[in-house]
Amino acid sequence: MEKEEEHRLYFVVRSWITLYLGALMLFGSVLILGSINFVQTLLISTLGFFVSLALSRLFDKQIEKIVKKVLNFLDKHEKTKNLIVKHF
Repeated sequence: MEKEEEHRLYFVVRSWITLYLGALMLFGSVLILGSINFVQTLLISTLGFFVSLALSRLFDKQIEKIVKKVLNFLDKHEKTKNLIVKHF
C-alpha cells in the first residue's frame, strides 16, 4: 500500500509543480507583453506546459525525496494523509 501512496503523492506534487510553473510563465508573459490575445495564450501555455514538464522531470530525484518526507510526516496524521492520497 505504501508504494501506491507514494506514487499518488508523487503525481500530486509533480502536477502541482507543473501547474504553477506554467502559470508563472503565462503571467510573466502577460506582465512583459502587457496583454496577449487567444493565439498567443495558446502558444505560451503550450510552451509553458512542455517547459514545466521538462523541469519537473529534471528535478525528479528531489521530488521523490520530498514525497518520502511528506509521507513520513503524514504517517502521524492519518486523516490528512487519506484526504491527500485518496482524493487528489
